[in-house]
Amino acid sequence: MGPKNIRINTIAPGVTDTEGNHEMGIIGGDIEKQMLPLTPLGRIGQPEDIAKVAVFLASGEAVWVTGERITVSGGLL
Repeated sequence: MGPKNIRINTIAPGVTDTEGNHEMGIIGGDIEKQMLPLTPLGRIGQPEDIAKVAVFLASGEAVWVTGERITVSGGLL
């Protein structure tokens, strides 16, 4: 899509504090307790953490970024 000046990127979020993750028991349960020590930044992601990357990709600052998968996970792979 590059010749048409269309950039395609994706965001791969890590565990994020969302209503769905609360409903599934990921946040506030044993899964969260297991994941926290494995996450280098030591916390669960917030929706704002993911949103900031999306805003960057949509901005003029990212005009040279295309074909990328950006993992936003606090360092947890």
